[in-house]
Amino acid sequence: MGILHFAGLGKSAGAVTAGLGCIKARYGQHHAQYGDIAENLVVFTSPEIADGTEPAFRVEHNDHLSMTVRKTWPRGEVNALRVVTGFVKREFPGAAVYVVTMDVNDFSACFDAIGRATLKFHEPGQVGKHIWANITGGSNLLNAALVQMAYLSGVIGRLYYTFVADLRQHGRYLQAFSRDERLFRYREIYALKTRFDRRHEEVLGVLEQVDAETQGRYVTSQELLCRLKGSAPESFGDLDLPTFKRDFLNVMQGVEQLGDRVSGQQDAVRLSDDGRDILRLLRRPLFRALVEREQLPEREVEAIISGLNIRRLDDGRVGKAVALH
Repeated sequence: MGILHFAGLGKSAGAVTAGLGCIKARYGQHHAQYGDIAENLVVFTSPEIADGTEPAFRVEHNDHLSMTVRKTWPRGEVNALRVVTGFVKREFPGAAVYVVTMDVNDFSACFDAIGRATLKFHEPGQVGKHIWANITGGSNLLNAALVQMAYLSGVIGRLYYTFVADLRQHGRYLQAFSRDERLFRYREIYALKTRFDRRHEEVLGVLEQVDAETQGRYVTSQELLCRLKGSAPESFGDLDLPTFKRDFLNVMQGVEQLGDRVSGQQDAVRLSDDGRDILRLLRRPLFRALVEREQLPEREVEAIISGLNIRRLDDGRVGKAVALH
């Protein structure tokens, strides 16, 4: 057993390797509670980064906390993914490296890929992997999806990142290059599970029911609350109308209000197109499995995971790892 690391990767290999190097320096090869400090690594990236169509920025393999360089690869001459794989194999013997490819500029694609990978390695009802996630490399959308998955699922127990003040000068290094925190720093974030408020789904569900009865119909906030008191008394039975409007209707995504702030808003709401999209997301088996930790039938879990584009990097399809010696 050990810790499984998730990490996004762009053209900078050091965005992945520097954090791993800092973790090794802090904890050693073995964590007292979790086992191997880096049992496996799952890299999330674009197909172009994975196959080398978009080559890496300049890379210099330095000693930890030093600018002493062992090896240099000029910009454009190496695949960032192969560099990361070589680093892992050298620093963490026996660790496996996987790659998951998706459109890293599409949040839904990133969230879906990370969710499927999380389910693959930590299935509800099973003893899964301890997962930590590096939120340094890759696209902003990819890292936003990692953070959201961590807080919604509660499965990714720790987030971490590295900061490099001057990327032009020092972004090329594979490891931490200075103790000066003005130049470089490593930080960990404890990801505490966020409780999903089921009442939001219940509001959207009642609005969906109203729309099914009469397409496009608006309802008053009073009628909506009355329906909710009937369908979900445990959630809304004691809620008064001003509180309902303040804490739900005024802040919720997916609720469309008649009128606007310029011409005047009316006490009339209905389900918006965003609301329909949100309901589809909340009802997906993947969401149920990860956020609600619902134990799905094995066949359903296999169907979800089958859509994950994942492979080990030592299978010959993305080239051999770059030697760092």
